[in-house]
Amino acid sequence: MLSGESIALVWLAAATWVSDLGLIGLTGAVACRPLLAAASRGTGAAADGRSPERRLIAIAAGSAGIMLFGAAARLHAQTWSVFGLDEAVTLELVRTIAVESRWGARWQPQAGLALAAAAGVVWWARQPRAGWWAAGAAVVGAWAALPLTGHAMSAASSLPWIAQVAHGLGAGLWIGTLAAVVAVAFGLARDPAAHPRIGVLVRRFSRLAIAAVSTIAVSGAVTAVFYFDAVAELWSTAYGRTLLLKVGLFAAVGAVGAYNWRRLTPRLGDARGTSALLASARVELALAIVLLAVTAVLVHLGMPAGAS
Repeated sequence: MLSGESIALVWLAAATWVSDLGLIGLTGAVACRPLLAAASRGTGAAADGRSPERRLIAIAAGSAGIMLFGAAARLHAQTWSVFGLDEAVTLELVRTIAVESRWGARWQPQAGLALAAAAGVVWWARQPRAGWWAAGAAVVGAWAALPLTGHAMSAASSLPWIAQVAHGLGAGLWIGTLAAVVAVAFGLARDPAAHPRIGVLVRRFSRLAIAAVSTIAVSGAVTAVFYFDAVAELWSTAYGRTLLLKVGLFAAVGAVGAYNWRRLTPRLGDARGTSALLASARVELALAIVLLAVTAVLVHLGMPAGAS
């Protein structure tokens, strides 16, 4: 049977995972729109009758809803964890954590930006250009606020916070945009005339993905310098072992992405090429979801002793 501490970790990590999925999905929907500027020109509606932009807005709306749910779930999980796990979570206890605690003061801008993101998506649906900018601004703000409740705030330097913002943005631009590209390509795939344009979209995404993956790798290395005092802590601490698992999953996701880029992207242009890429991209996304779950656990583990 799991101990109370382990149960708290599971709930905190699950709430963080849901919140991160929403933010990454919204980041991808926002980032995919410029990629569609040339690739979707003249394609008309997708197979289900929706234009690529309407599909992106639908993804953004769902992701914004998940962000809001995740923010509330994180507050609930944090309240349950703080008050000993045996007490029922009441509105007064939730208010105490949200309003009177240091964690709550850092959570508030995250919740506010989730609301702003949802409002931006509604605006996007009504006025695409202005609303897209509003949603994009909320996304950047949300990534800037996300490390406020994490390990980065325990450092004397602001560099870990900067690295974590870059790390999150990189993940959103890679995984989130991949999900949006797959959704758009799936909607267009039944139209034979759309396959060359799907190829254009994927090639435009590939350039973005390379930059995003590089950002993730560099920012992750910078963060590790601050969080570890000795290399041995990578295998002698729970935090280090979980980080190694995360790095292994990152390498696996990257390997599938590299295969898609080098082997399958050149074959795009017809139905067979699109089908092969979409099948492999789904594997990449499935691995990425597991990677995000491990990351959610990692942010709730204690850092190695002596880290600052």
